[in-house]
Amino acid sequence: MIDEIALRNFALVEECTISFTEGLNILSGETGAGKSIIASSVAMLCGCKGDAKMVRTGCDECQITGRFFSQNQEVLSWLKEHDIEDDDGSVLVRRTLKKNGRGSISIQKTSITRDELAEFASLMLDIHGQHEQYTLIAQANQMRLLDSGASLDKALEELRTLYSQLLACRRSIAELEKSAADRERELELLAFAMEEISRADLKVGEEEELENRIRILNSHDKLFHFVEEASSFLSGSGNTVQALKQARLSLEQGARVDQTLEELSKRLDESYYEVEDIAQNLKEYMAHDVYDPDELERCQERLFLIRRLKKKYGPTVEAVIAYGEEARKNYNQLSDFSGSRESLVKQADDLEKQVMSLAKTVSKARKKEAQSLEKEIEAILKELGMPKAVFHIAVEETDLSSTGIDSVSFMISPNKGEPLRPISSAVSGGELSRIMLAVKSAFASSDPVDTILFDEIDSGIGGEVAVQLGHYLSKLSAMKQVLCITHLATIAVNADNHILVSKHVEGERTFTEASQISGKERISEIARMLSGKRDAISLEHAQSLLAKKIRS
Repeated sequence: MIDEIALRNFALVEECTISFTEGLNILSGETGAGKSIIASSVAMLCGCKGDAKMVRTGCDECQITGRFFSQNQEVLSWLKEHDIEDDDGSVLVRRTLKKNGRGSISIQKTSITRDELAEFASLMLDIHGQHEQYTLIAQANQMRLLDSGASLDKALEELRTLYSQLLACRRSIAELEKSAADRERELELLAFAMEEISRADLKVGEEEELENRIRILNSHDKLFHFVEEASSFLSGSGNTVQALKQARLSLEQGARVDQTLEELSKRLDESYYEVEDIAQNLKEYMAHDVYDPDELERCQERLFLIRRLKKKYGPTVEAVIAYGEEARKNYNQLSDFSGSRESLVKQADDLEKQVMSLAKTVSKARKKEAQSLEKEIEAILKELGMPKAVFHIAVEETDLSSTGIDSVSFMISPNKGEPLRPISSAVSGGELSRIMLAVKSAFASSDPVDTILFDEIDSGIGGEVAVQLGHYLSKLSAMKQVLCITHLATIAVNADNHILVSKHVEGERTFTEASQISGKERISEIARMLSGKRDAISLEHAQSLLAKKIRS
């Protein structure tokens, strides 16, 4: 539901915050007061195209902020998919529009596009006013509504999964059925890659070892000099090992006299054996270190081969090895063309049978639900002043898709003798709003959208029809949050929250405001809506209507 809308410098509104409640929210006011401004602001929050003319004269930009609350899983999933956090179901939508036509849109401070806003808002709010704002004119939404009424969510999820698998299977068959030349060319490339990588016999870590060996060979003379010099210090004339040996023996004898020297004697023992071992290792290192100028060339060639393979097949040796394994797998699959194709064709046939079977089950359920709803909607339309209207939900067979084998279209014949036509082209704005009310009333328990705005729903009606219209709006508001802009008192008296839109002039400027009214203010507004005056008779009549509503 929508908690509130805050407007700043929008059309004739300088600054205004409108709070909405659950149930039926009525917006009323004199003609030209600015009720359409409120409807336009809601439409803007639903992704409708903005117009720079909406920016208040003398201002650089306007801003509309809406706070919504929803626990609808589709809404929460949409937010999660777009990496937007919901605040325990509370969502802040902000839209700005500059005088130069540019603007910005955000949800919870995350910038989004107008198309994304429209997609998001359609999950929470339906607008029924001007034709371009009708949510249910789109056939996709008509199917979604019918499917929700028929409780087809699980069946459709399974259908989408199976259809996706079928498409994937068909794509695999198409890949296998490439021209023979393409397949042979790909086999040649794979075979070459397999042979080249296999012949190289790569080892993980080999590249680093080669780089280290090349570094040693490039500096061999310098390295040998350092090792030889170190060995000479340790083992040559006046060598360190011999000196340590003599010192060790001397200290050992001293420790026999003074036991406090035992710890130092032990430490010197350890040092002696460690240095002696190092000296021996250095001798062995020099004995085995034979410089081979050809080895350097071999290492460099090997490293060049590895780097060339990395450039062709992957950023690392591991990636090159993995590429070779994948190439072998693809080669085997392409080589086994006939066997693979036969298996995939059988899989596709099985999947198609499952999809078609489920699609027919879904179609049957849609047609059954459509027949039931047609009667219910026609009965409501009769009470809403369209006694001769014929409503038909056309469920016709079409090509198989992820939604089944049906196309769904809501059709209407508003008057006797007229042919059935799509609802978008068959009726006036006022009639269309009443049709939408009838549809929404019939689908109220299954439709996931929480909030509905009706604008111009009372166009061209009055009397008993207006009373029935108010009754159905009130009934619908028991399950949905309803916003309704109306001129009729018989509708307004049903409000759970009555908002008065008014206009006044200060100096040379005109201002539109909106405020919640109750008590005497509401009685006064109902009286104005009844007769255009606030005399004793209209006030008494207004009080009587409100009292009757409270008692009911």
